[in-house]
Amino acid sequence: MKRYGQHCPVARAAEILAERWTLLVIRELLWGEDRFNAIARGVPRMSPSLLATRLRELSRAGLVRRDVVDGEPRYLLTPAGRELAPLMEQMAAWGARWMQEIRPDEFDPALLMLQIQREAEPARMPERAATVQVHFGDAPSGQRRWWLVLSRSGGLDVCDHDPGFPVSVWMDTEVPSLTRVWMGDVTWSAALRDETLRLTGDRDACRALPGWLHVSPFAAVERAESPLPRHP
Repeated sequence: MKRYGQHCPVARAAEILAERWTLLVIRELLWGEDRFNAIARGVPRMSPSLLATRLRELSRAGLVRRDVVDGEPRYLLTPAGRELAPLMEQMAAWGARWMQEIRPDEFDPALLMLQIQREAEPARMPERAATVQVHFGDAPSGQRRWWLVLSRSGGLDVCDHDPGFPVSVWMDTEVPSLTRVWMGDVTWSAALRDETLRLTGDRDACRALPGWLHVSPFAAVERAESPLPRHP
């Protein structure tokens, strides 16, 4: 870890937190992911060797505890690590407010599905399980079709293969379109009206789907009138 050679608390905290990928690894741990592969799923562009390095560094710094459960390593935040939760929320809100542009290479269907699953609120979902098939016309091969199985008792399961249940709703869209709806930059009604997102199937289920999935918790963040530029 880089040393700044200053007694300032900001400098001391930055020595641990400002390393590339570190905050995203902490984000995954705050989400409750404690297995290596589950953490890696949330940072797909991070190499496994670098992830292992960052976890070791966070362990040495006292933010992460490594346990072995049934022969498998588990990574858990210490009290110092868990105390970063409000900081991460404030950073996310700041990013939503000021860093509004999403670059083309940042649209990721797998990460989007993961975020939708994590934010799912079972109380919003139907009592009887419903299945939604999502088709991304612009996604890479192997990431074009997803299945969402929603129920009040089971929450939301996301599958990248057909789970074999009858489909209630078919959603046809592109990754940027659903991402912008999820992030709150475009409303469900506007996306449906403009047909950047199309729903077919059971009429009642199609009407209820926006309420079942809702949007990101940061969609409500008020956007800055003059957002910061994002240079290449």
